[in-house]
Amino acid sequence: MPVRRANRKALIVSCAVLAAGVLLVLSDIVAFRMNIQLLSQPSDAMRPTFEHDSKIVAERIEGNQVRRGDVVVIDIPQWKFSGSVIKRVIGVGGDRASCAVQGKVTVNGKPLDEPYVLNGVTNGLLRDYDVIVPPGRLFLLGDNRVDSLDSRFHLDMEQGTVPASAVSARTTTGAGALMPYEVSFGAGLIIALAGLIGTVIAWAKGRRRIVPAPSGIAVPHDWP
Repeated sequence: MPVRRANRKALIVSCAVLAAGVLLVLSDIVAFRMNIQLLSQPSDAMRPTFEHDSKIVAERIEGNQVRRGDVVVIDIPQWKFSGSVIKRVIGVGGDRASCAVQGKVTVNGKPLDEPYVLNGVTNGLLRDYDVIVPPGRLFLLGDNRVDSLDSRFHLDMEQGTVPASAVSARTTTGAGALMPYEVSFGAGLIIALAGLIGTVIAWAKGRRRIVPAPSGIAVPHDWP
């Protein structure tokens, strides 16, 4: 139905606001799916950093962005894992990672300070290891060293190292990684709702103004 010119502008503006809000929401959803990965810890291997079945937020990264100490999400089918696993990066390409049976983990000859390991146990095996990480590969350990299937158990396969290119994301702690998406999503919803309300009001006003009088009923008007 046609609306008066004065009301048409309000309707157009409201529709534009609605479209902008919807576009902001959709773009936020796309950006979230491209940059954030949500998953749960499938085992006790990363205790106490991540408890079994705890919910984890991870930011998607490329293999060349991985740094020593990162807790990463990685696919390692050669280790017979059926899905992604979460491990801590101990050594990157060129590093020498080693550990005596009851000693501390050292990287390039320097003992690591590892306050994150469960009960202070840094090895948990009855054997030592001494690995030079090839370029483009990573040496990984779980934080629960007595219950983690990691690089130590695959020393016969590329010295237990895995390709950095297999990393899909880096875990984060706290809500910081989600905050920008939550703010953007909420703003988009508010804008879209405001546009929707404005559109309905403008359409309703215009429609009410042009409703004709029923046939046979005199329309009152002011006399000069």
